[in-house]
Amino acid sequence: MENLTLRFRLGRIPIEVEPLFWLMAFVMGSNLRGPAIVLWVLVVFVSIMVHELGHALATIAFGARAKIKLHSMGGLTYPDRKLTRSQEVLMTLAGPFAGFALAAVAYAIPWQFPAVIMSPNAFTLLSFIVSVNFWWGVMNLLPVPPLDGGHVALALAGPRRQYAVRVLAVIVAGLVVVWSVMAGRMYTAVLFGLLGYQSLQVITRTARA
Repeated sequence: MENLTLRFRLGRIPIEVEPLFWLMAFVMGSNLRGPAIVLWVLVVFVSIMVHELGHALATIAFGARAKIKLHSMGGLTYPDRKLTRSQEVLMTLAGPFAGFALAAVAYAIPWQFPAVIMSPNAFTLLSFIVSVNFWWGVMNLLPVPPLDGGHVALALAGPRRQYAVRVLAVIVAGLVVVWSVMAGRMYTAVLFGLLGYQSLQVITRTARA
């Protein structure tokens, strides 16, 4: 699997894309057919790259270096040194807001160039970009570690309130699981079920300490 990892650089930022990333993207769009599945995988790749580049460029702006890895659960950006709490918050928020900016551009294109919507594939592509970057960005801002919203909540809460953040994370994750099952979004249900369980494990270990 290591030999199948795609490696390249964007400027000073080294990037790795693991094979399971492509499998994850394909599975998430497995209900699609024909060109739509190809467009979906492309949009997932570009959208997660833009998200992680938001993190990476903010990291660089704070004087650190960053590397990006796309894996089976999404992506991660690694600063080469620890950032201050305020820098950590801003770096974390830069990811989803980079996605929101991409969604806004895709949403505006048909208004500026109405002919675009005459092409089914172009319309599908823009719809995927808006949906992925807006809704995934909103979900990613929920206060559930290790999502970006969870990182921000932990940073803002400080060391003394980590337990409260984890309790909130379990509640929010549970609500998302219920909503996802009712909406038939099983991938989201499984994902937030796992994230909620991770926070529950942290709560259990803290209670035993």
